[in-house]
Amino acid sequence: MKQFVLLALMTMLGATAALHAPYWGVLLYYTLAVLRPQYLWSWALPVDVRWSLLAAMAVFLGLAINLARISLRNAANVVVGLMVGYGLLLALGTLTAYDPITAQVWGVEYAKVMLLALIASAVIEHWWQLRLMALMVLLSLGYIAWEINFLYFFQGGRLDIFHYGYGGLDNNGAGLMIGMGLPFAYAFAVWACKGSWWWKAGACAVLGGCIIHAVMMSYSRGAMLATALGMGWILLHHRPRLQAAGVALALTLAVSTLAGQEIRERFLSTLDYKTDHSAQSRLDSWHAAWMIAWEDPLLGKGIRNSNRYSANYGADLQGRTIHNQYLQIAADSGFPAAIVYISMLAAALLRLGRARRMCANWLDEHETSPDATRRQVHQAQALCLAMQGSLIIFAVDGVFLSLELFELPWLLIVLGGVAPPILERYLNGLDASIQAEDEAPANTSAPTTQPPLPWTTAPRLNTEGLAP
Repeated sequence: MKQFVLLALMTMLGATAALHAPYWGVLLYYTLAVLRPQYLWSWALPVDVRWSLLAAMAVFLGLAINLARISLRNAANVVVGLMVGYGLLLALGTLTAYDPITAQVWGVEYAKVMLLALIASAVIEHWWQLRLMALMVLLSLGYIAWEINFLYFFQGGRLDIFHYGYGGLDNNGAGLMIGMGLPFAYAFAVWACKGSWWWKAGACAVLGGCIIHAVMMSYSRGAMLATALGMGWILLHHRPRLQAAGVALALTLAVSTLAGQEIRERFLSTLDYKTDHSAQSRLDSWHAAWMIAWEDPLLGKGIRNSNRYSANYGADLQGRTIHNQYLQIAADSGFPAAIVYISMLAAALLRLGRARRMCANWLDEHETSPDATRRQVHQAQALCLAMQGSLIIFAVDGVFLSLELFELPWLLIVLGGVAPPILERYLNGLDASIQAEDEAPANTSAPTTQPPLPWTTAPRLNTEGLAP
């Protein structure tokens, strides 16, 4: 009952706030999309309530009320342009699909996800809003990982994430989703360490440990490999290098402590892919997708139509999913759509890199700025790096999975697109604040011409004629 009350209160507050600013509705929507409470608390929630639909309705209503105040200055970026182009290619492919019903069903889901992403691009205007989105991702995925670990340690070693997956995803998708939260645990822990909030750094470390162990318990080799590569990218670009080495050592100790014999054998079995049935089935699916894509290279078979034909081209099962994000899109929607999708991912990563460099340049140019201000810029730099790492985790694991409608990477793509203009305004605001503080003493200082002292203006006595 308390879970239902909490979720109802959160939805009511978010929807009410969305009437004032659509951002709050977008935050509510993506919180529900990442947390997926209908699966987390399925035993306590009514099955007929569509929470995400309520959040989306709040977004649309808030957008209609505040349409005159919505600025598109952040949405005018290359990522949004590629997203619109990708949507047009999907729509065109749906019209020519071999199985139009399947394509239309998936096309409607695509439209929902991409429409909310485009709205998010328009309503996320300030750095604190972007930072709050990142914190939401950490808390949501950290809580899911905590619950998974609780079931394992206190409920008789239950491995629900391996047997049942999570949130409608199998163990591979669930492992990927949770692994994408680890970079955010890093970012907030590093920021807390630069201040005096060691307890916050400790809390982030606990959440990071829960995430690492949850990914291992999924037994997903792709999620483990992608998470390792994403964190490797982060540590490679983290400064100072001595601190990066310390984080790498802590992660190594955590992995070696938490990984049991079965998990180690599962991960190392990747090297023996020639005799591994799962790996061979994926290779067969990739070959089938490549052949299908070349039959209809411009528009493909239609969204998720390639699954119907994959067995005819060598896949091991009828209806086999391609298990590769990029080949799936190429077979379903053609090579142009796949190229635009990859370009969209690359553009988001590049723009996040640009935002990181903006922070680094600011820190170099303001070495004497107040420590509190420098900590804020360090946090912005760490969060941009974390978003890069999380997107890299998704992009790498996309080689082994087909998750086109997974909302979290779409949110990160949006944040990557809007990060540079938001950070530019944020840093300019810090410059103005520092300049105002520097000029304040000059404006309030005493004038150069001092007023006469009181005793210097006292009337003089006329001593003429007085006796000496």
